[in-house]
Amino acid sequence: MAKSYERLLHRCATFIGGYAAMYTVLIRFNLGSSQTVNLLDMLNSLLGHNAREFLLRLLGMLIYGCSVFAASYLSKKGWSGVRLLCGAICIAGFAVLGFMPLEIDRCVGLYPTFVTMPFLWVVYGNIGGYASAPIFSTNNYRQTIGGIAEYAASHDKKALDKAKFFGGTLAVFHLGAFLSWIACAQLSGKAAFLGMIPCLMLCALELAPGLVPGKAKPHRA
Repeated sequence: MAKSYERLLHRCATFIGGYAAMYTVLIRFNLGSSQTVNLLDMLNSLLGHNAREFLLRLLGMLIYGCSVFAASYLSKKGWSGVRLLCGAICIAGFAVLGFMPLEIDRCVGLYPTFVTMPFLWVVYGNIGGYASAPIFSTNNYRQTIGGIAEYAASHDKKALDKAKFFGGTLAVFHLGAFLSWIACAQLSGKAAFLGMIPCLMLCALELAPGLVPGKAKPHRA
């Protein structure tokens, strides 16, 4: 697959990641793309002897882990449909989020993203020439600054390309987050339904690479 086309796919996945991240922060008061807070809450529930909250967060951890396992297994087996499956899972995940009541348990409300975001990460996190998570900001920010520093020290064009790639990833992620903020302000929990649009676009890019001039049909991971 042409590197430029891979990067287009990665950018689209990153936009989805940014949209989902802001949505979960605003609507579910937690970052549904990661397990850091969930695992801390799980430990806090265990130490506080809150069995119900502990079990809900344990289930969330297991759901996230199963999604990582499934995406990794299918990718390693070389199944040609893994990317379209990823898109379909993301569409379904946003649909479920949109139908979930606002008053549902905060952790349970994150279960759909505990399925979709790790799948998106595994499937689209290693294309375009770099390993870059489309669902987080911290490492992409670090890599951007590191690339700039490396270029300033060596004037190596590869370092500049690295800085541009990760900087662009940050920009697209936060564009998705910005539009998610607007959607949530207007639609509250129903803003999840708009998250299905970039997922459909990602599927369209996978199905019709010929629509992008000069791009070869992508190899299915």
